Amino acid sequence: MEPFFYIAIVFCLSILFSFLGMGGAIIYVPLLYWLGMDLLTAIAIALLLNVVTTFSASLTYIKKRMVDFHTAAPFIVSSAIAAPFGAFISQSVPDTTTLSTFSLVVALAGIIVIFSKRIGNTESEVKVSRKARFIIGIILGLFIGTVAGMLGIGGGTFLVPVLLLLGFGIKSAPATSALVVLFSSLSGFLSHIGSLQIDHQLLVAMALTALVGGQIGSRLMYLRHDKLRIFFEQYFSKTLGLVLLLISVMVQWSLIGK
Repeated sequence: MEPFFYIAIVFCLSILFSFLGMGGAIIYVPLLYWLGMDLLTAIAIALLLNVVTTFSASLTYIKKRMVDFHTAAPFIVSSAIAAPFGAFISQSVPDTTTLSTFSLVVALAGIIVIFSKRIGNTESEVKVSRKARFIIGIILGLFIGTVAGMLGIGGGTFLVPVLLLLGFGIKSAPATSALVVLFSSLSGFLSHIGSLQIDHQLLVAMALTALVGGQIGSRLMYLRHDKLRIFFEQYFSKTLGLVLLLISVMVQWSLIGK
């Protein structure tokens, strides 16, 4: 596959998912695997691109003071601790087991995206105490970290709807999620770094592309108008959910006969 093709994919997905407060690994993993990469290599690359994309986006979100550090902290700590455990699982079980689990998690993510009420207030109106957010962060962070290490998914698909349900605004939820995904993906990537089997020049090019895409996507968050936001939340999130369900079905279909 031509390097330009990989770079174009990373550019588009990094813009899109940084806008959503995610890293894009939920698409990168199956895509890179279908393009012929070893599964563990695909997971490692997806996590690295997650790190770069969310790092780039977080620079913008922190500058705009949209990140809730008190809420993000327990997620970051528990997810970073759990990620190596997830990596150990993925390296200890057959690819078919990992892919089957990936398919189920992606299907769950698709359902959450479709049915979550993404439209909310621009400003945060957090409805739960700091103590409750700490407990939720520890518990959900363990899940996010395990998923990041095992499947190469940063967890933003699950975290953003949770933050919205807690009362975070449509800007602060993706902003806080991006910072959490940065650290959960970093911990997962470091656990998989020995699995990387790819040309280093292509890897650097993809990473730099994700860095640029992350900046563009995070800045688009502050350029969109109310009508565009409403259209985006009502229709695009549903489309993304359907795409995730389709990916889940295709992964399961590819496993038939193995």
